[in-house]
Amino acid sequence: MPGPRQRPGFFRFLYNAQMPMTRRCLIATSCLGLLAGAVAFAPVEAADGGRGDERSMADTAITLDEAVARAERRHDARAVRAEEKRRDDRIVYRIRLLGADGRVFEVTVDAQSGQEI
Repeated sequence: MPGPRQRPGFFRFLYNAQMPMTRRCLIATSCLGLLAGAVAFAPVEAADGGRGDERSMADTAITLDEAVARAERRHDARAVRAEEKRRDDRIVYRIRLLGADGRVFEVTVDAQSGQEI
């Protein structure tokens, strides 16, 4: 009769005195990794006072809601979709309108001047 079946070495789990130390090292390494990731993705203040590429409401002459209302009145249409986009160094509003005749069209409004482009 053969002896007890032997398992391969990589399945063997031996608990010894080094296990608590290994667990501490694993926890410390994980914490350091999380900290490094948090620091790497933390926002960095830009040289322009922290504004970066974002514009404040003071930088726009009209809001997106005002641009939509103006476009609806001017073209006698209903807004289907409106979004703020950045074109070069300025902000523009792209507004998709549904006309009374069922035609869908898009207008672009400059946020600074309020004029259609």
